Amino acid sequence: MAQSQNKSSPPSPRRKKKRAKKCEPNTAITRPVQTLSSSQKEATRLTQARTHWLFNEWAQLTQMQLKDVEHQPQRDQLALLIASAYQQQHKLAEAKTWACQALAWGASREAVTRVLVSGVHSALGRVALLQNNGEETTRHFGEAVQVMQMQDTHTRTLVKARIAHETRTLQGKPPSQPSSLNEEDGFYRAFEDKFRGSRESIKERVAVYVPFVQPVAERYPHLSALDLGCGRGEWLEVLQQAGITAEGVDQNSGMLQACKELGLSVQQGDLVTFLQQLPDQSRVCISLIHVVEHLPFDTLRMVVKEAKRVLVPEGILIMETPNPENILVGSCNFYMDPTHRNPLPPPLLAFVTEYYGFERSKILRLQEEPALHNKQNYEIKDYLGGISPDYTVLAQKKIPLSKDTLEEQHWGREYGFDIQDIILKL
Repeated sequence: MAQSQNKSSPPSPRRKKKRAKKCEPNTAITRPVQTLSSSQKEATRLTQARTHWLFNEWAQLTQMQLKDVEHQPQRDQLALLIASAYQQQHKLAEAKTWACQALAWGASREAVTRVLVSGVHSALGRVALLQNNGEETTRHFGEAVQVMQMQDTHTRTLVKARIAHETRTLQGKPPSQPSSLNEEDGFYRAFEDKFRGSRESIKERVAVYVPFVQPVAERYPHLSALDLGCGRGEWLEVLQQAGITAEGVDQNSGMLQACKELGLSVQQGDLVTFLQQLPDQSRVCISLIHVVEHLPFDTLRMVVKEAKRVLVPEGILIMETPNPENILVGSCNFYMDPTHRNPLPPPLLAFVTEYYGFERSKILRLQEEPALHNKQNYEIKDYLGGISPDYTVLAQKKIPLSKDTLEEQHWGREYGFDIQDIILKL
């Protein structure tokens, strides 16, 4: 028993000494590690935020509050990323608040613009991916990174990773198919009624074209105007009220029902086929109001070419479409309509008419808020959504030899706001 007690007694103090020795170095090591960890958290906060932004993890960014950011060493850059995240979620008031906060913390206006433009490329990249357009997907995601001037990021590698991330996000969704809604189920008419605007508001908008068409109609009183993709017939009704004979064509029987209820001259059919069957110089005006964005580009070119043949010498071609110069329209609202294909920049659409021989063309930017005309200085929200949300390319086959003074005044007038108008007053 004594031997057993003697053997067991020595280990106790040795174990205590080991614990004491073990405790001392841990205490010494722990202090600097804690200091370094705190510093690292500050240093990596921006890196984490940028990663969330690059992979469209907007919710992670919008969860951040002012108290989380205001003491960070690079708080202006964090604020810009948060502003962009709110922009992508279409919360413009919050986006404006954070953009202004970034400016107050020392961010340049150029930096604000870069972030917002980069956000647009991100949205377009996702759309291109849904459409299985690999080239456009790579281009837009690459632009999103380059515009942000992230020199520490390898663009090509990041774009590949981003495409893989977005592809995984979209797994389980049906592949993109050419849009075609059931023409008989009334869906598209209900969609137009909800999102296009009231009949009276649309009539008020399209009335802007009457001064361009009326002089030509008066020179050719025996000929009519043609509205391709006439929809609910607002423009046909405006022409009728102006004393101009007009007819419309649309594929959707539900939409045409609204026209027939008003006694308008319409028929169901394919607009390209209908146009190709018309004789030369048989129409004073051909209009496509919110139609060209539904067409493949080669079809659009064919329509413009055929329209020039069908129009009288001084005939007018009208093509109204959403304006991608408006950031909110180009990145979001355009895609509210599931039958839209892709936005068309104004200079591109105008060039198509020039290429096919129309003697003059004009871009009318339309539907901006009237209050913008009287503002001395524009705000970030004006930059995001204040640019005219629609535009029209108005083209004339040949300029009249005897020019009407009032007619020329309309051709010479400037309409709406483009992006430069807003930037100059930011």
